[in-house]
Amino acid sequence: MPQRRAFRSDDLPRDLAVQIASYVRVQWPALPGRRTPLWESLYPAIDRVHFVITDADVLISHAIAHGRPLPHGGRTWNVWGLSSVFTYPTHRGSGFGEQVVADATQHIRDQPDADLALLFCGDRVQSLYRRLGWQIVPGLEIRFGDKQVFNDGHVMTLFVSDRARAHDFSAEPMHVGPYTW
Repeated sequence: MPQRRAFRSDDLPRDLAVQIASYVRVQWPALPGRRTPLWESLYPAIDRVHFVITDADVLISHAIAHGRPLPHGGRTWNVWGLSSVFTYPTHRGSGFGEQVVADATQHIRDQPDADLALLFCGDRVQSLYRRLGWQIVPGLEIRFGDKQVFNDGHVMTLFVSDRARAHDFSAEPMHVGPYTW
């Protein structure tokens, strides 16, 4: 019977880490490139929480929530990201993806210092995120790395704090660091 669980990075069982890394290497090959590390070793300084649905030791669905402080508009914001959301093809259409996204979204909302969260997605899954409170902010431009503009799909935002709801994030680009989520 499928089971929903959450693991901090340091507590993620190796069997699950291997399955996550395998999926990520196939779905998003540019992330690890030609390196073959386990997922957690790609960006070791980030504290993450993995939300998973498993059947015994077999991974069905996965999402990561992680945060970092980012500057924008002369202020520092506690920005969370939702990433590596997937469900293995054998279980798609069963609601498992929405369950891990709901768990991760609630985790972000529960963070006392969270201001907002970002995720990147394609057209096909926008409605899933909208159902859970995520929205597209017109004009929001995300940059990463050497000021590259993210233009591979949609940026969706989850506003958590009142101060973030009151801020105009579309007034200037937001640089999120060397990589996106």
